[in-house]
Order: sequence, then C-alpha cells, then structure tokens
Amino acid sequence: MDFEFSQGLAALAGIIPLTIIYLLKPRPKNVILPSLMFVQRISQNVLDSRRTISKKITDPLFFIQLLALILISTAIAGPLLEEAKADSEKVVIIIDSSASMNAPDRADGARAIAIDSLAEENTIITAESIPVVLAKALDADDAKGVIDNLEMRNTPGDIPKAILTVINEKENENGKIVVISDFENWAGRAPETYIRIANARNTELEFRQVGNKTANYAIVDGYLKDRNDGTYEYTCIVKNFNNRSADLDIQLVSKAESSSSTTVSSSVQLASFGAQQIQFSNIPQGTSTVEILNEDAIPCDNIAYISIPEVKPKKILALTDPEEAAGKSPLITVISLLPDIHLDVRQDLPDNVTEYDTIIVNSKHKSLPALDVLEIVAYAKSGKDLIVIGNECLYDSLQMRGFYSILPVDIISVEDEDSHTIEAVGSGKNIFKDISFSEVYLRKFLVTVPKEGASVLAEVKGTGPLVSMQNIKNGTVTYVGFSDITGKDAWNNFATTPTYPVFWVKLLRYTWGIGAISETNVNTGQYQAFDQDVLINTPTETINSNFVYYDECGLYSLNQKIVAANLYDSMESNTFTEKRLNLTGENGEIKKLELSTKSPDKLRKYLIYALLLLLIIENAIMFRRRII
Repeated sequence: MDFEFSQGLAALAGIIPLTIIYLLKPRPKNVILPSLMFVQRISQNVLDSRRTISKKITDPLFFIQLLALILISTAIAGPLLEEAKADSEKVVIIIDSSASMNAPDRADGARAIAIDSLAEENTIITAESIPVVLAKALDADDAKGVIDNLEMRNTPGDIPKAILTVINEKENENGKIVVISDFENWAGRAPETYIRIANARNTELEFRQVGNKTANYAIVDGYLKDRNDGTYEYTCIVKNFNNRSADLDIQLVSKAESSSSTTVSSSVQLASFGAQQIQFSNIPQGTSTVEILNEDAIPCDNIAYISIPEVKPKKILALTDPEEAAGKSPLITVISLLPDIHLDVRQDLPDNVTEYDTIIVNSKHKSLPALDVLEIVAYAKSGKDLIVIGNECLYDSLQMRGFYSILPVDIISVEDEDSHTIEAVGSGKNIFKDISFSEVYLRKFLVTVPKEGASVLAEVKGTGPLVSMQNIKNGTVTYVGFSDITGKDAWNNFATTPTYPVFWVKLLRYTWGIGAISETNVNTGQYQAFDQDVLINTPTETINSNFVYYDECGLYSLNQKIVAANLYDSMESNTFTEKRLNLTGENGEIKKLELSTKSPDKLRKYLIYALLLLLIIENAIMFRRRII
C-alpha cells in the first residue's frame, strides 16, 4: 500500500516501550500475614514478584492503547486509496483555431463542445502555430462570451505544443484539459502519451474531435525566381483534396504603382488527390495574387499573395563641405555608383528640397547655416528620410546641434582612443549579416547613447550606438557614426574595406523599405519582433506595435514594405480525411481515460473516528478503576 507520508509509520516504534511497560507492570498479589515477624520477608517476596517479567499480558488497557498507537501512526502516514476523480471545477479548454478549422461545421462544432465543457473556473486557449491565451480564470458566463466571439485563423496548428504548455503550468494541476480539434495537423507523439503525462500531474486530459471530410482545393507551395530583367517567375503547386477529379480555374492578377494591373487566366485538370505544378512568368514588381476561383472548404489556401519590392528611382541630396575633394569622398563615390539613384551633391540647401527622397548630411569641417538646419529638421518631420553622418562638426558646431532634437541618439563626447570592437545588434544582425566589422579599425568617433524608442543597428561594444535609426511618421532619421574623412586625419578605415559599398546598399534599402524576396514573402504562423513600435496594417486592422504575428493570409504593410503571408501547408488544407488520430471508438465515443487519484483523506477520516472511540473506551476503563 502507498502512503502519503510513509515516515509517519515510525510512530509504530512506540509499540516497543508500551509492551515493555506492561510486561514489567507490577501484578496484584494476596499476602497472608500470620504474624509481624514475617512482614519483612513477605515484603521482600512482593518486591521480587514485581521485578519478574510477565509471560503474558491480559490487561485490556494494553490492547486498547496498542490499537490506538497503530491507528495514530497509520493516520499520520496517510494510506492512499485509489478512487475515480470527480469532475473538476477548473477547466482549460484548448481550441484548435488553425486554417483547417475554417471548413464548414468545424468552427461551430468546436464552439458547441467548448461551451458544453465549461466549469466554474475556465481558461480558454487557442492552438495556432503558438498557443494564444484568450481568457484566464473566467466563470462560465464570461467564458461563453469569449467562445462565441472566437474566430479561426489562417495558420498551421500545433496542438501538442499547446497541451504541453498547459500541463507544465503548476496552476493547472488537479484540473481538466479539454482539447477540441479536427486533428488534421498533428506533429507530436501519440495522444495517449500526453494523457499519461497529464495523469502524472493529477490532471485529466480529454480529446474531442470535430469535422467531417470535405472536398478542398489548395495552393500548397509557391516560390519566386529572379529573371534578372526586373521581373520574376512564380511557380506554385495546386492540389486536389477530393476523391473525385476536378477542373480548376486559376487567375493571376498583378498590381504595380508604375503600371496598370494585368490579369492572366489558366485552367488545370486534377485527378482525385492529384497535384500539378503551374508557372507564371513576367511577374512585375509590386503585389500580385494567384487565385483558385472554384469555391471549396477553406478560402485562405485558394489565394497565394506575392510581394516583390518595387525598386523606384531615388533622388538623393548630399550636403557636404565646399571643397574640391568633397565630391570624391568615399561615401559620395559609393552612392553615385548605385543603380536607379540620382545623386545631387551640394554645399547649401536648394529651394526644392521636398523633391528629394533622402537627404544625407555629411558636414566634416564646416557646419550648415542655422536656417538650413531648421529646414532639414522640418523636412524629416514631414516623413522624409534623413541620414546624418557623425563627424566632429556635428559635436562642435552650435548650428549643427539643431539636428539633436530629431537624431535617434544623444551625442556625449568625442572618443579618440584605440582598440574598439564594432558589432551588429538588434535588427542589424539581419541587415548587416554580410558585413564584416572585424576588419574595421576605429580610431575616432562620437560617443552616443540611444534615445527612447530608437533602434540600434550597430554599436561600439561597451560604449554606445554607431548606427541608429528612428521612425518619424512614414520616414526615418538615421545616425551613422562612420565618418568618411580620409588621409592622415581619417577616423577609421571602413571606407577602404570591400564591405563599405555593401554596407551602404544594405542601409539604404532598409531605410527605403526594400527588403529581400524572402523577407517580403512569408508563411503564416511566423512572427517578427522590432526594436521599436511600428505602424502595421494587417489584412483586417491597423495597429502600432513592436511585434507582428502573421496569423492571416494576405498583405501586411510595415516598415515601408509590403509583406505577403500565405498558408502553404498541405496538412491544413487536407480536409478529406476521417479519424485523423483514431480518437473515436466503434460506437463513435471519444476515447477518454478516466483519471484515478490516490487520496489519503477518506481512510484517514475513518481512522480518526476509530481512534476517538478507543480513547472514550480507555477513559471509561480508567475511570472505573479509579485511576482518573
């Protein structure tokens, strides 16, 4: 037998002294005194008889006290009796809200089961690519409102991750977990494994399956290939999830700001459960969609969204020192060689400043006029892109300090000591992943600290930001601490390294929101964090956040770029299956392992009752003997 506190059985050791006491206990003896002369001898005989160990114990008090001692030690140890677990008052409901649950009758069936499973205290969690907690510790009425308003998403589902997350939370012990899903997408171990894990934590786990097999057609994969002529080739795979053949109509619609939209139609014949690869050429820059026009069970996998960053010609104004060598500086040279860029190098601000997409301030020795600084600040605040190079003039000149209000950093001092390590941080690890800062020797730079909300892309290790950025409306203000001063007074050797042009290409593309194809075309279920809050336009709402979760199929607008999110998951699109995990028995009942618990409370209660009865009997005997 198992015990809750087996050390309590040590109290049984009290039986030994109890037995010895009763064995040595003096027994009553009748002594005849014929005369006083025998008193002394008889007294000696009585003393000897008391010292003799009895061979048997007949006193009922001994047996009562012995039994009481046994009951006390057993009650302390707490013998565990196995009993069926009663319905829990605390329930965690995990609802699969992945793409396959958008099929007809599955969402409604899941809501009905969830409402029927409610208890006194309820936690509602949806299983998407990550577990999402919708509500915690709600009563039945409030939980019902949450379930009624539940919407299914367009992501893959990871039910095992959600189950383990709930089981591992200590607050869910002694409760019940109800998992409701169509179980189309299951990447974990057998369900019985999770039931055993839950039972080990005294938690009941129940699986409830919804959904009947339904015909569906889907675009299950797609990728882009650069044709090196400004256009791309898109290849996708269309699959028929049905036991009958199907004739599907496919349509490509391309949209670009620089040209009118184009439409290309095609048709494909698929055998039962057949698949076919389709290619579309000459996909222009901008956004496009490839759509299956036939109606089916899951709408989100009928459309593939494509986002190709539009590389528009940019007009850049570079403000620098009025010297002959200024136009030949490394920075000016690199930017002038970039394609689709018109560079205008000046020493003063032109009248038509709003015509420029980006202004680069690279004043090394001579500051800009105060009025020009104010106008550039207004230019940046209007939502344009501004890049300020960290030269000594930016620190020494009072006029140049007019930029301080919009810079993403506060400038503290000038550092001219040797041996500094440069490293990419935050988003800069992705932006500058092809840049080797280990070859850069930094002799002099401006010491800065980031402002609140600024994004640091590269820094001098242990000192402060070297490349930092901050959003203002739809534009950005970027501080770059790499001065391109050359000659004996050079602050660094970055301009002489092979990665210097790559650095500026990467930085400018990021500033303008021109990302790689892999960055603008993602699968749903992914998420991305930012160094600061950004304005995000999802397919259904507009939010301001430092985190985006791609849980819908469609186009997301963020950081001046358009991101296309697609499902591309054949397991979620396959709605033509039955008994996905064999969770139902012959009679259609859900397999459910009743949770048995071992509790000491029930037997301990009766042991205490018996002990109280023995104490009453013992006291009655002792009272009759006039011991008490």
